[in-house]
Amino acid sequence: MLLGRGLKPIHWMPLLALLLVPEAHAGMTVYGLRDIYRLRLEEISFFIVLLFVCSFGLKLVWNYAFKGFNFVPRLKFVQAFCVSLLFGVLMLLILTMISGIREVLTPDAWRHQGTSYRLNDTAQEPARRRSIEHLRGALFEYARTHDGRFPAHDFVPDIPEKIWESPDQAGSHYSYSGGLTTNGVDALLAIEPWNFGDRRFVLKVSGDIEMWSTKQIEAKLAEGKRP
Repeated sequence: MLLGRGLKPIHWMPLLALLLVPEAHAGMTVYGLRDIYRLRLEEISFFIVLLFVCSFGLKLVWNYAFKGFNFVPRLKFVQAFCVSLLFGVLMLLILTMISGIREVLTPDAWRHQGTSYRLNDTAQEPARRRSIEHLRGALFEYARTHDGRFPAHDFVPDIPEKIWESPDQAGSHYSYSGGLTTNGVDALLAIEPWNFGDRRFVLKVSGDIEMWSTKQIEAKLAEGKRP
């Protein structure tokens, strides 16, 4: 028995090996920060390090530039950090003002797409319409071979994954209402993702493709949820 005795290295080495494993594989649960939080922390840490580097550089440049002027006070790191932080806030304020002026002068000219903004260009509408027309063709072909029933979800193997993707940078999926049949002609079958702005293409069960506003879409969806 090992009671009252010290553990030999051969006994605690397997425990040490388990502690050094960074992740648990083979289907075991691994807990950690969500990807969005991890990316946000990486961005914040990058700007904090950049702020410290700028502060240190400002301190060196200031003290070197006024080296021969005794009446000019030398800059300490804390003071350089405060000056760098102040200039950073001022630049953020200026950029915010520029963005606000751009939005005021060109209302509804930009739409949020992913993590950036894109210009609302009417020349993109033909490509958007063609994309949702391809989806319409695939959905109605599926309904034709399944007694008038559309797919229950957007992961059926009968329709390629590419058909479900809208023509944006991220390849966002269309909003799809599964389980419908060809009888409900007024129901919305598919809707463009929200990142296309306030005016989006919608596909109705009747096969019509129309451009609706977000308020119209929300009102129609709310109408379908009523008992």
